[in-house]
Amino acid sequence: MAATPSPNYNDKQLLSAEPTFQNRVRQALLVACSNIKNEGAAVAFHRERETFLVGVMNQPDVFKILFAQVVAGDSLCIGDATVAGATPLTAGNVATQAALVTDAHIDTAVSANFNSFFRTPAN
Repeated sequence: MAATPSPNYNDKQLLSAEPTFQNRVRQALLVACSNIKNEGAAVAFHRERETFLVGVMNQPDVFKILFAQVVAGDSLCIGDATVAGATPLTAGNVATQAALVTDAHIDTAVSANFNSFFRTPAN
């Protein structure tokens, strides 16, 4: 059976484990938390978002790993790292390829997935 072409789960797990990529996600996560803290109470699920961000801000190194795994699965982020699938990630090239992921794509992936980490109340 042929291997799944890039980007695939192997690419995503390599990217998510890359230390500098994790630290970039950590920084994006902290900025997102600061922005959420300052958003208005009228924003959907603000109370839950604010409660969750307190935990993130108190232990960002724990949460960077979880968020790095989700961000690495984002189609734009993994697309950047693999140059739209043209460059499969390996242990030898992942640091170089991870640097191709734009900050804007990391920010978008963090924001898009933030609410996935807590239970939203029923309407």
